[in-house]
Amino acid sequence: MISSSHKWDLDAFVSDVDALIYGLGYESRCLEVARRTEARLHYAIKMPSLDLHSYGENLKEADIRAHSIVDDFDAFLRRVLPDFFQTQGQKNVRIGVDISSINRAMLFRLMSVLAMHCRQEDVVQIFYTPAAFDEPDWRFPQIESLGPISPEFSGFSADPEKPLCLILGLGFEPGVSMGIISQLEPSASFCFWGNGSDERFEDAVKKANFDFSFTGFNTLTRPYDLFDPIGTYTSLESLSYGLIRDFNVILVPMGPKIFAFLSFLVGMAHPGSLAIWRAAQLRAQPFDARAGESVIQVTLDARTLSLAARQRHSLLAG
Repeated sequence: MISSSHKWDLDAFVSDVDALIYGLGYESRCLEVARRTEARLHYAIKMPSLDLHSYGENLKEADIRAHSIVDDFDAFLRRVLPDFFQTQGQKNVRIGVDISSINRAMLFRLMSVLAMHCRQEDVVQIFYTPAAFDEPDWRFPQIESLGPISPEFSGFSADPEKPLCLILGLGFEPGVSMGIISQLEPSASFCFWGNGSDERFEDAVKKANFDFSFTGFNTLTRPYDLFDPIGTYTSLESLSYGLIRDFNVILVPMGPKIFAFLSFLVGMAHPGSLAIWRAAQLRAQPFDARAGESVIQVTLDARTLSLAARQRHSLLAG
């Protein structure tokens, strides 16, 4: 589903699209791509209101730049985004999505609607700005909820009688991955962790996940290169394809947002055959994410994405 990818230095990054969609929230990095993108329309999706870190400044800057601030996400998905494609007529469009500061649940809903409405000759580009390293909060967060990220990604046609296999994306939230494995007790677990950005992130991920020692459970760890989304998608998709015949597969994409996006593509490639879950965590105060030094750009094959969306829609319809 990916046509190409490219790593930019943040200072050298420029983009030109018809419309850019990005998440407007409290993270310091949330406008980095928007500042460097020429677009006829900028849609700033307002995240659930948390008035901390850079939230007020980001909101003010988006307003000054005359970006279209989206307060009603449901209405945007139901009316605004479909209308955008419809009003283009036969013209092929370039649409960009900066996933850096969009939460996972909203990201999956947004990409699902975009996949249904994009045309085969359109250009769909995904942007992601990895965060700069800040020392993590080493206090153990509480897992507030654990379950399907949406009904469409619930593994609705999977066989619940098959043994459970878990695919985890690891972050540096202390103890969360171990808590999920302990709660679900899978027959096997594959744990993906990202490298290539900053060795301090790698050390933090190892520390938060007990140096990948999940005693008492059948687990394998797999590193992936944060700046090689094609290689990571290929690895994740081929593993999933090999497992769904014999296992009930649940994918929990924690860690970098780019891994969550690639998990979305895997879910689109195997509609109904595997579940994608979200682990919502409760912290006293969410941490900020400052922009690092790079931007990852992923160009999607709109034809494959559109066909996959329609196939999934047909399965859901019955």
